Amino acid sequence: MAEITYYLIRERRLGKAQEDGYFLYNNGEWIPDDRNVILDHLMGFDPSDDSFYGFGNALIMDEMEEITEAEAIRIMNQQN
Repeated sequence: MAEITYYLIRERRLGKAQEDGYFLYNNGEWIPDDRNVILDHLMGFDPSDDSFYGFGNALIMDEMEEITEAEAIRIMNQQN
């Protein structure tokens, strides 16, 4: 069984990383994270910093936390 890591972004948006990519929970389904929301947070990408050094921003990284599967299920149930 593949390992899945769940994330809570900005205390409201649910995401997950699994073997085949990154996904965001939206309207009751998991959709591919084609805008790199999760990776941007993992790398601390600051879109307001237009320089090459827009990565590594700890404030951006702190906007996302890893959560348990049980917590992710609870959040999904609240959103449905």
